Amino acid sequence: MKKMKLIASATALSMIAALSLTGCGGGGSSQEAESDNTITVWAWDVALKQLQASAEKFQETHPDVEFQFEEMGTDQIYTKLATTLSTGKGLADVILIEGEQVSGYANKYPEGFADMSDIVNPDDFLPVKIGEVSANGKIVGFPWDAGPVALFYRRDYFEQAGVNAEDIKTWDDFIEAGKKVTETCKTPSGEPVKMLPIAPNGSNFWKLLMVENGAGFFDAEGNTAVNSSEAVECMEMAKKIYDAGIALNYTDWSEYEGVVVNESVATIPEAVWMIGTIKDKGPDQSGKWGVIDLPAFPGKEPAGSTNGGSDIVIPAASPNVDVAKEFVQFALTDTQLQVDGFVNYGLFPSYIPVYEDPTFSEPDEFFGGQKIYETFIELGKTVPTVNYTENYNEALQAGGSACAKVYLEGEDPAQALDELQKDLVSKFGK
Repeated sequence: MKKMKLIASATALSMIAALSLTGCGGGGSSQEAESDNTITVWAWDVALKQLQASAEKFQETHPDVEFQFEEMGTDQIYTKLATTLSTGKGLADVILIEGEQVSGYANKYPEGFADMSDIVNPDDFLPVKIGEVSANGKIVGFPWDAGPVALFYRRDYFEQAGVNAEDIKTWDDFIEAGKKVTETCKTPSGEPVKMLPIAPNGSNFWKLLMVENGAGFFDAEGNTAVNSSEAVECMEMAKKIYDAGIALNYTDWSEYEGVVVNESVATIPEAVWMIGTIKDKGPDQSGKWGVIDLPAFPGKEPAGSTNGGSDIVIPAASPNVDVAKEFVQFALTDTQLQVDGFVNYGLFPSYIPVYEDPTFSEPDEFFGGQKIYETFIELGKTVPTVNYTENYNEALQAGGSACAKVYLEGEDPAQALDELQKDLVSKFGK
C-alpha cells in the first residue's frame, strides 16, 4: 500500500489573530527541498477524509506519488499561512481554505498561490465559486464544496397556520406567513413558534440578503459598498422582518442548532449543509421538513445566496506544483469521488457536470420524498460572484455592530450603514 501519513494538529489558534499578522507578498520564493513526489496536504475533518480517499484512487494511476496528510482546523491553517506565505517555506503542497478567505490571502500575497487558470474551466463551476478563487486576473484556487442557500420549512407548522409554502414568493409574503405561524403554532414546550432564527448582534442574515440582492461589503473594484442602495434595501428588509416579531434571537452555534432540537422555528434560511444538521438534531422530525426557494425581494426574480464552502490552493513555492495541480484537478472533477464526498460527508460539489449523476435527483424521504437537491442546484446557479477582499473579516464583524443598532436600538438602516461606510473607509482607505 502506498504511503499515506496522517498527522493530528495542535489546538487551533484564533483566526482573527492570524489575519492581523502581516507580511510581504513574496510567496514565489523557492523551498529548500526539491520535488520528491510527496504531496503534503493541510485540511480539516471530513474534507481531509475525502482527500485521503481521492489520494488512494489517484495512486492507482500514479504509484510514484506519496501523500502526507496533516489534520488542522481552520484557525491553525490561517495562522500557518500568515507566518509562511511571506517566506515561501514550511508550506504544504495542497491547502484547504474557506471560500470567503481565498481572495484575502491572494491579495496580501499576490505571488503566493499557483495559477490554476489552465485547469479550471469557469463554465464548469457555480459562478459564485469562480468569484471566490479569482484574484489579480488569475484563478488562484480550485473550487470545491458550495453552500447554496434555500428556505427550509416545517410542513406541519405551515399546515397548522394555514400557510401554503408555494404562496411565499417575496419576503413580504414571508412576513405575513410568519405572523400566522407565530399566532397559531406552539412548540412542544408551549412557547409560540417563531418564523426564523436571527442573531441580533450578527450580520449573517443581512449578509445572506445582500448576496441574494446582488450586493456585498465591497464592489467589484474592492471599494467599501455597505451603504449602496441594494445594501440599504437589504437592511431595511432585515429590520422589517425583525420588527414584525417573527424572529427568534440566538447568540451562538449551539443555540442555532437548538432551534431544530426545540422545534422553535418554522423556517431556516440556510445552506445545503443544514440538511445534515436537521437530520442529526431532529431525527424524529422525518417527514415534517421541506425546502423551497428563498423569498425574493419585491419586484425581483427568485435568486440564491451562499453560506460556507471551501476551495483548495497550491502555494507557488511548492516544489510539487505540477503533480499537486494534477491531483487536485482529479480529486475535484472525478464524478464518483464528488458523489462519494457528498453522500458520505455532505460536501456539496460546485462542479456542475456532476449534477447529472442520479444521486442529485433522488427524493429524500426525511424531507417528505422531495427532490431537495434540485432546489439547491438551481438556486446555486443564480448566486452572483462576491468580491470578499482581504478586509472581509473586519467588515463582517463591524457589520454585526451595525445590525445590532438597527435591530435592537431602532436606528434607521440608511443612517447605520452610512456610519458603517465612513468607519470602514477610514480603516481600509477605500
